[in-house]
Amino acid sequence: MNKYIIIIVLLMPIVSMGQGQVGSPYTRFGLGDLYQKSFATSRAMGGTSYVFFGNNSLNFKNPASFARPDSLTFNFDVGFNGGYRTYNTSDLSMENTDLQLSHLAFGFPIAKWWGSAFAILPYSTRSYNIVSKDNKFDIPKNYIYYGSGGINQVMWGNGFNPIKNLNLGVNVIYYFGKLYQENSLDFDDDTGSYVNVKEVHTINVSDFGFEFGMQYKLNLWKNNNLIIGGVYSIDNKLNSRRSSIVTNSLATGGSAVIDTVYYSNQERGEVIIPMSFGVGLGYSYSDKFTLAVDYSYQNWSNALFFGVSDSLTNSSRISAGFEYIPAGYSGASIKYAQKVRYRFGAYYDNTYLNLSEMGGQISDFGISFGFGLPIKRSKSCFNIAVELGQRGTVDNNLIRERYAVLSLNFSFSDMWFVKRKFD
Repeated sequence: MNKYIIIIVLLMPIVSMGQGQVGSPYTRFGLGDLYQKSFATSRAMGGTSYVFFGNNSLNFKNPASFARPDSLTFNFDVGFNGGYRTYNTSDLSMENTDLQLSHLAFGFPIAKWWGSAFAILPYSTRSYNIVSKDNKFDIPKNYIYYGSGGINQVMWGNGFNPIKNLNLGVNVIYYFGKLYQENSLDFDDDTGSYVNVKEVHTINVSDFGFEFGMQYKLNLWKNNNLIIGGVYSIDNKLNSRRSSIVTNSLATGGSAVIDTVYYSNQERGEVIIPMSFGVGLGYSYSDKFTLAVDYSYQNWSNALFFGVSDSLTNSSRISAGFEYIPAGYSGASIKYAQKVRYRFGAYYDNTYLNLSEMGGQISDFGISFGFGLPIKRSKSCFNIAVELGQRGTVDNNLIRERYAVLSLNFSFSDMWFVKRKFD
């Protein structure tokens, strides 16, 4: 199994480097775009995943799913996301594309009743560059807003099966990363009568957090099962350091600083990721058909960043999805199309952005679909997901973002400590 460990070590820095490539203006607020911890398997079903067990794939949205692993199987998972996005106001439009390595993960059994997994993936991304021109009082000037960076998370998930049909789990999360924000007022003037102002803030985050999960499967009758899932995360108060500087420069002097108005270095404080919970309900038939619904909620109105809130409100999300496998998980010699996993889903997200002066809470909704393509003579699978959605509106001078996101996810499963005699 050493080949998997080497791949993980080599690619771990690339995940953090992939942050900040999604250039939405809405990432200016809060922590930026929040990552759903959904791999392509879940993304194809609208992000629905609280009730899904491992089945030779990894599900970090509910750590209880790691319980009862295949005692001889090691799982390695790597994924990529690529997006095409259009942004529109009532009179302007632009396009953007992005590509990033979305996650690296691996899982393995420890006992028949205990499974463990590790992953590195984004928690949030920030990437925007906004220029607003103004000619008020016949003084031409530009308001410039720029931001980059994001927060990553290293996750250690453990799932336990204490009694039949009940799984419990916990994710231990290490958050780390940097959020950069720059605001500027630049005058378009050659007389030297005005002074440009630049304000720069950099926040470095580094601390631990926790979340908990459960799953319970109820056997209704032969081959029919009802599954209940739930997750809960406490307020995670992350120790952080902030550096800030405010400078002045002459409008005719380029970027040369003439005065430092304010400066602080490595100021200690907290970034609070607030309490959240989620519940899921699912129905499965004979390992061939699974239908599930998820609901999640997070208390962002209580979130503080160095004691200050940031146009945030409580968020909620509802999603539904299904998976159909004509032949189930059978290993019999049948047509390949009957082993393919067909997935479809939809979602509606009341995001944590509350631009009250411009129309209120921002919503995000869409549909998704995809496939799980099994690799012959293997438990491994190649997963594809496509999401088509919209965030925001052109009303009240807001920005409407429409997007198409393609997710590719390789789930490799191999025998654990067993030497094969036949290929």
